[in-house]
Amino acid sequence: MRLPIMLGLVGLAASTYVVDKTNQDQAFNGIGGLSGGGATSRLLVDYKEPMRTQILDYLFKPNFGANLQILKVEIGGDSQSTDGTETSHMHSKDDLDVTRGYEWWLMKEAKARNPDIKLYGLPWAFPGWVGNDPTTGVPSGSPFTYPNQTSNYILQWIKGAKNTHGLDIDYIGIWNERSSSASYAQSLRDTFAQNGFGDIKIVAKDGGADICTTLQQDPAYAKTVDIIGLHYPSDYSDYSVCHSLNKPVWASEESSSYDDYNGAACWARVTASHYVLSGMTASIMWNLVGAYYHGTNWYASSMLTSVQPWSGFWENMEVVWATAHITQFTKIGWKYLKNGSGSGQLTNGGFYTTLVDPTGTDFTIIVVKISHEHAPCTRPGLPKETVNPETATFKLAADMGNVSTLAFWRSNFEAATKMEFEKQPDMQIANGEFTIPIALGDFFTFSTVRTATKGAYTPPASVPSFPLPHSDDFDGVVNGQEAPLCADQIGAFEVHPDSKNTSNKIMRQMVPQLPIGWSDHGSNGPMTLIGMKEWQDVTVQVDFRLPVPQATGCVATRVNQMWANGIALCVAVDGHWNLTYGGPPQSGQFTTKPIASGSVSAIGLNNWCNLKLTTVNDTAQAWINGAQVLNTHIRNIDNGFAAFGLNEWFQVEFDNLNIAQAGTNWAPPAKCPAAVGTPLVMKNCQPNGVFDEAMGFQLTSQWHIVHKASGLCVTKANGVTLQTCSFTDLNQQFQNDYTRIRNTVVPMTLYGTSERLVGSLDGSVGVSSSAPSHGWNTWSYFPNTFQLRNQYDTNTGLGYPKCLSVCK
Repeated sequence: MRLPIMLGLVGLAASTYVVDKTNQDQAFNGIGGLSGGGATSRLLVDYKEPMRTQILDYLFKPNFGANLQILKVEIGGDSQSTDGTETSHMHSKDDLDVTRGYEWWLMKEAKARNPDIKLYGLPWAFPGWVGNDPTTGVPSGSPFTYPNQTSNYILQWIKGAKNTHGLDIDYIGIWNERSSSASYAQSLRDTFAQNGFGDIKIVAKDGGADICTTLQQDPAYAKTVDIIGLHYPSDYSDYSVCHSLNKPVWASEESSSYDDYNGAACWARVTASHYVLSGMTASIMWNLVGAYYHGTNWYASSMLTSVQPWSGFWENMEVVWATAHITQFTKIGWKYLKNGSGSGQLTNGGFYTTLVDPTGTDFTIIVVKISHEHAPCTRPGLPKETVNPETATFKLAADMGNVSTLAFWRSNFEAATKMEFEKQPDMQIANGEFTIPIALGDFFTFSTVRTATKGAYTPPASVPSFPLPHSDDFDGVVNGQEAPLCADQIGAFEVHPDSKNTSNKIMRQMVPQLPIGWSDHGSNGPMTLIGMKEWQDVTVQVDFRLPVPQATGCVATRVNQMWANGIALCVAVDGHWNLTYGGPPQSGQFTTKPIASGSVSAIGLNNWCNLKLTTVNDTAQAWINGAQVLNTHIRNIDNGFAAFGLNEWFQVEFDNLNIAQAGTNWAPPAKCPAAVGTPLVMKNCQPNGVFDEAMGFQLTSQWHIVHKASGLCVTKANGVTLQTCSFTDLNQQFQNDYTRIRNTVVPMTLYGTSERLVGSLDGSVGVSSSAPSHGWNTWSYFPNTFQLRNQYDTNTGLGYPKCLSVCK
């Protein structure tokens, strides 16, 4: 593909940028992805072959896709850490199993493709025993009270990586985005040295830049730390204290942005600006693969999206190709050229960096120019800046070698016709220089490295709706793993042989006490979920077995991520049952949001009990051991996952999970024609993950709301109507937080105004600077059904969820 002439650039005077190898600076430490924080790769392991291998190739295979240079993983801590719980290798001080979970598998897959990839472990949470007094067992709630105990816990994980999986860990962090401790860091350093792991580098503290002042004031603490790891650092902050420590400074967690063209633009910008403005030498994206359900936190804030194990479909490769611009042309250990000698800011906005092989002749120049409208990541905020197209001349000093051509790869994330990592004709070097027009959205790589390729696999067709019926007796699951498609949110549920019948397998909740949490410090009881956030009308059935008198077994429908909402049925050993809105609190007392209660004959200890719950519209029915115990009215405004769980930290066991459709509202409604001029209205959302063509809209990175069936755009014209899409029509551009709109409700603001898209309970849709008295001006996007809704979680003030529609 030839580089097109870019309108507005012809005839502009070129700015000149010198590239001079004599002015080398810090070593480049790599570009990485983060699995965890938490459970962000959960669904990837359930993909069938060859699709799972193909996704892994895109992430790790050299010169194919993202070609990642660092893989950072969560050291599971038995507690909710964003999108779920990752199980610990030590649930208690006497327990050790380094085969649990999927991070070991993922690291081995990465290493098999790229032996040079660096591995980095970081805990988000810790099992509660880590903070217990070693003598009395009294919990302190902190991982730093007994630092040697915590260091040994981390050591066992590192030993497991080495001795069981053949993996050498390169970096270890302290505690994700929480406090740090000098005594613990020293204990880690001593423990590593005493056990043959002295080469592991310690990163502190995977959080804010305040750690730099702490280290500056405590030289002994500073001596234990090798790398400063900052999360979501703003390039408009002062990091002079950090750099005074003479340690590499990394963006050790970055982006959290949806993986469309805007997410790619964000990533392209920060990977350049972090060095140019802040002297940072590595960037690690949270998160790696986006393999977690919509309805848990930060949906698809990742390099690509893989949420359909049942179909094998994956999508959104834009960030993969943005990453390839750097990783396929560099190696860890190359050197940055200093600002003004190969790196810096472009005259009209944007950045360029040059990386050179200090022991050879190869070099790579990276150029990025992103407009302010598309440059922000979801966090932190980005100051307003003016970015314009320009023509640039790059002048190669004599020490860059006698180069006549450079490989040239281009992306553009903003043009009407986007481009992702496309090979261009070689850039010709004349008299040691070349000149290139740079448009808004451009991302260029010029390099002496010529091994890059754009790998290509074709995914299967998308099937967004979770397939029902679903059943699982867990007998085919590897010991110590979660059941397929189940996503633990509180507690850790693992498949193990049935102690009373070893030919049978069961799923057991394994966490024995409240963990030292990252985000959840004791809310509702342990729970694993499955399915879709859109579900309403389902039957969930499971067998459970209670080990102690205080335990209860529960099933639920319509739950949100932490089962604060939804319809839950729980049964105790004595046969008492409760139907509630939301799951059981960890106190075990059902004192909030009751619907109904009653009793059956005692089910007793260690006896199997079958629990079945059906919800259809405004009715709930339930059965215990085959006998119906309720048929009652419930509110019909909740929607969400199926779930099963319990009330406290007990080893309750489950078997024979079954989920099925209930009721009749599972067929797509009749099609509703749409044309230019069709007005937009609000209607009750189609439930159950069923696609309704009238409610199907696509959000684009250019802020358009496109009606999928007609291809027309929502427009401020004669009210709010469908019109022919125009790339430049500002009345069609509804700017929003393109990441959070899939995870909460956010405004959709007409470009350049204070006017928002608004809806009303009377069904009307408008554009206004204020919300209607009986309406809303914030929205949430449900990507599986392409619905633009007026609520994310249940909002009792708004009633039944309403969706944007073309059908009255």
